Amino acid sequence: MFHIRSMLVYLLLFLFLFDVPLVSAAPPENELNQYLAEIGWTKQELLDYLAYYEIPLDDFDTVEDLKIVMGNPINSKNFQELLMNYDLTEKELNDLMDHFGDSVNEYKFIEDLDAAVDFYVNYDEYMADVENSLAEIGITEEEVERFFNYLAQVEENNKNQLDQVEALDTRIENFLYVEDSSELSEEELDELVQILEESMALYEVKVKFAINNKDVTLKELLKMKEAPSNLYTSVYSTTGELLIDFSIPAEFFEAAEAIYEGEDMIHIGEISDEYVDHMHEEKYKNADKELK
Repeated sequence: MFHIRSMLVYLLLFLFLFDVPLVSAAPPENELNQYLAEIGWTKQELLDYLAYYEIPLDDFDTVEDLKIVMGNPINSKNFQELLMNYDLTEKELNDLMDHFGDSVNEYKFIEDLDAAVDFYVNYDEYMADVENSLAEIGITEEEVERFFNYLAQVEENNKNQLDQVEALDTRIENFLYVEDSSELSEEELDELVQILEESMALYEVKVKFAINNKDVTLKELLKMKEAPSNLYTSVYSTTGELLIDFSIPAEFFEAAEAIYEGEDMIHIGEISDEYVDHMHEEKYKNADKELK
């Protein structure tokens, strides 16, 4: 039997804040340039950093206020303290960061690195389980990391994404226990296709399906009475970059074990959402505490 829950898991596996009291005025240019020289950044790098956290430079009256929000540059002392706090060796930390396609070298301030490590420690085991499941269908760890980082950037540009994901989750619950999608009415099929297409659009991905080198639509796929012998899927960014591609044999759809192993995969997009939200919340919380 062609279980619709298996199909939904397959189709969705790639789908995987704050008040800081500041005054409105830009810091004096000479003081700002001196600070940038101290941390080895250009003004554009500073603006890019603040844009990530949605904090306008004009919100700062002085460089001192800016420093408080930016945090403390990483040095040997606070870096060692961070390792001790998480009971990690430097190699273990680098391995942890690499597991999420990240690197210590991407961080200038210890508070930001601390926030990232805190998140990664809590999700490391889960990410490993997801990667192991995806490896069974030929998706590499590198592809998972690339996709995670892409989704994190998408979420950064859409702050309401988690709420929208939850709304789609609610709508799709009506279909999760339907055994055979080919028995759905045209109206029900159209609703299911709409939900899945909205999910893809929400994560800013385009998905192509092919069976025996012939393209098939999502609706055609759902109407099939038998599982396709080998379903090839490629997932692209909206700009056309190939993010992941893989093939699924018929056994994946027919084995109940694959359903249970695959259910965690659909949440990888939500993890990327939570990562961005976590980084923002920690930044705002630290800034709010220091400025009080």
